[in-house]
Amino acid sequence: MDWSLNAEQRRWRDTARAYAAEVVAPAAPRLDAEPDPALAFSWDLVDAASEYGLRLAPLPPAFGGGGTDFLTNAVMLEEIAAADMGMSVVLAQTWKFAQLLMELGTADQHERWLRRLADNPRGLMAASLTEPGGGSDNVLPYEGTDGGMQMRAERVDGGFVLNGQKHYISNANRADVLIAFARTRPDRPVRSGVTMFIVPADSPQVRYGVVHDKLGERLANNAAIFYDDVFVPDADLLGRENEGLADVARLLRGSNAYAAACTLGVARTAFERALAYTAGRVQGGKAVLDHDDIGVSFAEMYARLEMARTYVFRAAWASDHAKPFDPKMAATPKLVASQIAFEVTRESLEMFGGAGVMRETGMEKLLRDATIFLHSDGTNTVMRKKIAHDLRARVGGPLDSLWDW
Repeated sequence: MDWSLNAEQRRWRDTARAYAAEVVAPAAPRLDAEPDPALAFSWDLVDAASEYGLRLAPLPPAFGGGGTDFLTNAVMLEEIAAADMGMSVVLAQTWKFAQLLMELGTADQHERWLRRLADNPRGLMAASLTEPGGGSDNVLPYEGTDGGMQMRAERVDGGFVLNGQKHYISNANRADVLIAFARTRPDRPVRSGVTMFIVPADSPQVRYGVVHDKLGERLANNAAIFYDDVFVPDADLLGRENEGLADVARLLRGSNAYAAACTLGVARTAFERALAYTAGRVQGGKAVLDHDDIGVSFAEMYARLEMARTYVFRAAWASDHAKPFDPKMAATPKLVASQIAFEVTRESLEMFGGAGVMRETGMEKLLRDATIFLHSDGTNTVMRKKIAHDLRARVGGPLDSLWDW
């Protein structure tokens, strides 16, 4: 098994690394410190992502992209997150839903919506799934009709009318194209009663509410969306009617690897800063790094980061190649990477001693960012429940299939 990156993947990695170092890193501390969460977002960073060819990298060249695969995308997201997690999330959200539209959409939808994104140098995407009363119930194997999202899509002549509220939506107030999830069969559980729709973000019937004031990942805006009698023609129904969540689970197989790569980028930067600091800080007559217990701690942190990265890259590779795709690969990478990244970031902060909690070191920002994916993209408790559900379903069959990859 060849784990090395090919020349094209290295070229994209180097492009993302240059964008991160030259554009994102200099701006991130100032933007993160903005008291108003809406002002932490920067169109300048989006403009630069377009100039570097990154904004729509996974799409085919015909739609302004480079045709990058899941593994290449994960590599790039780690590089960008090493400068700032929020900016990596802005791009990751656009990438995964543009990929979803590419895979599920009709030729007409491609030409209208992907072309719209390509022609707009600030074209981003968002998908509105979470609601004030429906979060984990959207992804848990819950068969009741009273749980999950409640936004409705009522069939009318020529299409559907959408009414409801979403919140915590990444890129919501910055997107050009929205994917809206709504109940088309309220008499069914969400897994067999939800449909996806493509909605222009500038529709006069779409309103945007509060920009949520987050602990970390602040360069990515998360906001509320209100759909008030939004008409969506039949031509903009995405995928199969009533099977929206099944389509998402099947086609966003690399989404979890994207989230995992973002959180690893944060931990990588924390580790590097702590390593450099302890090499130059003298205590007890020698550099802090030269104390045996400190050196052993760094060795352990490095091993855990490498372990997590290897698994994340394997999951990203499987998103492109594995047939069939193990559903646990759509939950385990973020679970593993977010926990390791948080602990490595916390331990790296402690390497600074009392200086670690001072904002001028930048370590507290990294710890705030590392906290996010313990909860975002499905809480880790929900990830464990999804894995457990798959394991239960396999009991009674050949359990050696658990290790067949």
